[in-house]
Amino acid sequence: MWRAKETESHRVKYGTTALAILAALAVSIALAEDFKTVSGKEYKNATVSRVEADGITIKFSGGLVKIPFTELPKEVQERFHYGSATPTGKAVTQRIDEAESVQHATPFVSAADKFASFVEKKLDERESILQGKHTPGTAELMVIHEINFHKAFLAGTAIIASVLFAIVWARFK
Repeated sequence: MWRAKETESHRVKYGTTALAILAALAVSIALAEDFKTVSGKEYKNATVSRVEADGITIKFSGGLVKIPFTELPKEVQERFHYGSATPTGKAVTQRIDEAESVQHATPFVSAADKFASFVEKKLDERESILQGKHTPGTAELMVIHEINFHKAFLAGTAIIASVLFAIVWARFK
């Protein structure tokens, strides 16, 4: 009985993963755009693969390149929240929201919506962790309790070993 459930859950996870990858590909195709730096260098049909505090990494036909925010126009800097205290990654969901106008061209409309909400949820979760507002779930609490138990057990064992060592040392002196 348990094996059947494990097998079923693996199938569901692989199916969900495949769906998420397809949605990501569809969204990335819809999000391709041209980037132009202030020095005049152009990147055609580029997609943003990472947003960091000091710049963005884009993927284009020539490969991957990281462009510092200082080399991007002001409107691009604002769109990716350049200058904020902690980069939230909201720009990714903003880009996905902008793709809604193009979604009618892709066959994965509902998958893209699900993926966008998944990304937004994960980014909100990450932001709450960074701000110290994270409330651990039951699985996390169980792991924390187990780690604390092991720490206490090792501390107790070290104390007992120290006392026994002191007693033996005192007898042999």
